[in-house]
Amino acid sequence: MSGERPARVPYVLHFESRTVVLGEPAHLEELDALLRGAGVSTRPTYWHGMQRDDPGAALNSVGTDLTAEHFWDRVDAGAFAAARWPVDLDGPLYLPAPPWWLQRARAWAYDPVAPALGAAEPGGWLRVPGWAGTENNDAGGPVGLLQLTDPASFWVLASDADLTEVAATAKELSRFRQGFDRLTAYFDPDDRIGCLRLPLICREPLEDELLARGVDIEPRFWE
Repeated sequence: MSGERPARVPYVLHFESRTVVLGEPAHLEELDALLRGAGVSTRPTYWHGMQRDDPGAALNSVGTDLTAEHFWDRVDAGAFAAARWPVDLDGPLYLPAPPWWLQRARAWAYDPVAPALGAAEPGGWLRVPGWAGTENNDAGGPVGLLQLTDPASFWVLASDADLTEVAATAKELSRFRQGFDRLTAYFDPDDRIGCLRLPLICREPLEDELLARGVDIEPRFWE
């Protein structure tokens, strides 16, 4: 997890028949406008419980009642609706596409029966294709530390290689820090690691250790 850092891109999370996107506020604002331009009702949320019209309000998520397939279909529809067509009919014509950061977004789906290796129960986030069936699995990208499903634990979402390194770091910390012995990894049918889960007590020690190692982290917790 060293060297030049890839740019930050959103986390696209599919849960049952819903999709929630986490990312940079500017990206989320553009995504919200893109989806609404495609006729989608969105549920944006803001940091610190603020509302859209509050001074300084910054988006922290955009939610929709769309499955993965329908979500990406509406993304393409929004890009098409927002496209600027050439005035000169003889000019070059480019197929409308979403912005690069959305094309490179990383996507996971929650599988309630995903096998667990560790202390926690089955059910975790598994990597799935993103836009146009592509997958961003670049090592060295930001590591997401995300509190998603309950107040007592958090998830680690990152590339396969980075998840392996974070798991090794957590095992080192388990020798002298509480909670790390409950590290749990979740696997897809191909035995590919999808995510890690840790008790909330591990948050600050893991953040400190990853930062000390030069890892770019994206912590998102209920605060």
